[in-house]
Amino acid sequence: MSIHSIWDEFPDLEKELKQTRQLIFNKIFIRNQQVNDAAKGIFQSSGKMIRPAYSLLFSQLGPKSEPERARVMAAAIEVFHNATLIHDDIIDEGDIRRGTPTIQAAHGKKSAVYAGDYLLSVCFRMTHPYRQIIDVQGILTRAMERVIGGELHQLDQSYNQDMTIRRYLTQIRGKTAELFALACYGGAMESNMSIKEQWLCYRIGAQIGMAFQLMDDLLEYTQDESVWEKTMFQDFRNGIYTAPILFSMKRSPAFFKEQFAKQDYTEQDVIEIRKKLKYTEGIKSAFQLAERYTSKALVLIEQLPDNKSKKDIEKLTKLLLHRQL
Repeated sequence: MSIHSIWDEFPDLEKELKQTRQLIFNKIFIRNQQVNDAAKGIFQSSGKMIRPAYSLLFSQLGPKSEPERARVMAAAIEVFHNATLIHDDIIDEGDIRRGTPTIQAAHGKKSAVYAGDYLLSVCFRMTHPYRQIIDVQGILTRAMERVIGGELHQLDQSYNQDMTIRRYLTQIRGKTAELFALACYGGAMESNMSIKEQWLCYRIGAQIGMAFQLMDDLLEYTQDESVWEKTMFQDFRNGIYTAPILFSMKRSPAFFKEQFAKQDYTEQDVIEIRKKLKYTEGIKSAFQLAERYTSKALVLIEQLPDNKSKKDIEKLTKLLLHRQL
């Protein structure tokens, strides 16, 4: 199975990620062929596997390395992440993800619900054999609660024209940053780092996750759909106002109030919104905020033990800030 080209610069990690993806693939077996194919298909697409990559890198920082167990942790995180994406696409009625039709678009909502639910069961089944060694399931459960909390916060704030940056940051802290924090924390725990170091890794992951989501929300308004590999302006259409919109709203409230009142958006509307985001510096402000979170992460990364994994963590974190995909 192919893997995203971002890992060409990390050959050792690329090999580990391929093994992790194969581990996931081998764990998926559902008697219903349609749901089985749908669940497996999501791992054959062009997902970048950023979260398991961090988990694997952090698992090589400490005095002890358990590669097989580290891959299970990384795989469980990736499975959980993809289960949430399937459910997100149902809620958002998203048609495209990673450049291909979503499960709900290709197979219907029922198959998508079952596929997402099944992947959650796979996540816990994979980690069950290690429950006496490390509390992976407890960590995943807490992360799940926080991710769902972030998603519910987003639901509560949908179409809220009084939405603020502060509320938005609270939202993405739960729905995105928590899983990055878990990936880094879980990897550190696997490598037998001290409790203090584990929580340092958790904080690093949270900062990386905040920057990652800010960039994701920014790129939705700057990329072409063929490059973005998702439905463009999907958040905006669903009343989810992210950082670029929120920054620009402060500087051009009348324009956005007019846009929010529309039931549908033409190609010209999309062009005008993009222009407004550029000229009112919504894009620039969102990027500057992503830079701040990345800088915080890099300062914390300096405190990690010196080895190749630390260098790769730093390199990957910088790369994500300037990614185009």
